[in-house]
Amino acid sequence: MKNKTTALILSILAGGIGVDRFYLGYTGMGVLKLLTGGCFGILWIIDIVNIATGKLLPADGSSYEDDMAKKNTANSEVQDSFANLEKAAKLHEQGTLSDEEYSKIKAELLEKI
Repeated sequence: MKNKTTALILSILAGGIGVDRFYLGYTGMGVLKLLTGGCFGILWIIDIVNIATGKLLPADGSSYEDDMAKKNTANSEVQDSFANLEKAAKLHEQGTLSDEEYSKIKAELLEKI
């Protein structure tokens, strides 16, 4: 997996000679940018924008490394919230939590989701 930050830095600093495209696995476009000076600067600017917005992904079709970390973190937070909501529901059913306490906990957990 490739890192989006690395790809963006390479594109900004050496994108005019195709280093960013070589890093992402687009060898043909890397050679084209190398021979034409980033297609006279136009493709260089376009690549910076596309990498920054996430539209230009690695050639193998995978996501960027840092994007996957964000998705995994978000998924684990949602799973934790659901687990805590289930615990609160069980405590409410057992009579340990009052209706008011349960409603408050439920509202807080649903805001996180």
